[in-house]
Amino acid sequence: MQDRQRQLKAFTLIELLTVVAVISMLIMIFSVGTRKVTIIGRGLQQKSVFHAMEVGLELFSGDFEAYPESAVRDASGVKVTGAQHVVEALLGRDEQGFEPRTGWYPPNDKLYRADAPDDLYTNTVDSLARRKGPYFDLKYGSVSTIYELWDSNTGPSAIYDSTSSPTPVQRSPVITDVFERNETPNGRRGMPILYFKADPAKVFRIDPITRQTVDVPTPSDYRQWTYNFEDNGAVLELPWLRDPSKGGGLDSNIHYQDPDDTGKTPAQLFYELITKPGADPDRGFFRPYNERTFILISAGWDGIFGTKDDIVNFD
Repeated sequence: MQDRQRQLKAFTLIELLTVVAVISMLIMIFSVGTRKVTIIGRGLQQKSVFHAMEVGLELFSGDFEAYPESAVRDASGVKVTGAQHVVEALLGRDEQGFEPRTGWYPPNDKLYRADAPDDLYTNTVDSLARRKGPYFDLKYGSVSTIYELWDSNTGPSAIYDSTSSPTPVQRSPVITDVFERNETPNGRRGMPILYFKADPAKVFRIDPITRQTVDVPTPSDYRQWTYNFEDNGAVLELPWLRDPSKGGGLDSNIHYQDPDDTGKTPAQLFYELITKPGADPDRGFFRPYNERTFILISAGWDGIFGTKDDIVNFD
């Protein structure tokens, strides 16, 4: 009788496995739900960073009657991109304000200098007297140099600041996004925020002669349009920060991984992302968002530009 009671109270193996399976399913469901909440929360946080940058850029525009440049500057094979220009405008290379006489040139390069033999930022006393801003509070974001992010995995090392220890006035950093999921030699970091300035004098995303859409744009097309994909091409060529073993980055057609299986080139993805829905040849075929201002792009949770989770400063 006692043995029978003991059997009734004990778990069978099937019951035990069922309980374990139910608990495992609950844990999985809870973890997936928590991850989605985290992703959504980070996305909203990134939007607030964009808002702070937008306010700063409007203040900059009020002082200088124009938004900062985003066109890549290239001197002797060393490039400064739109992602770096926006930091110079909002903070200055040394985070002490914008130097109005910059010329948007690669630091220490005299090709874009017209008024002094030395880099403007090295003449600290005169430079600080001219400075404006800062227009952005770093409590909303952080800055890193390209070297601090990629270290020896820089791939095409054509972006300025790929050396290990630039001085503060030589730095040309980027603002990184809030998705700090990349393990770097300098700790967990986000991806660079890309900045593109609109050129309202140029056409929308069309062939200006035929007035037809351009399905596979080329660099000669970019330069005719309101936004130029090349402004941040050097950043997009870098390997994926979360997995440098994947080879070339988003701008490399040879190594491009096509993570969303779209079959489209990086430039196609970019122009589709920034284009308003609908097509009307009489009113401007494929009009871009923010056609008179600027665009900001974060790589989002997955850390890869050109995928569906990219965060932007437009609807």
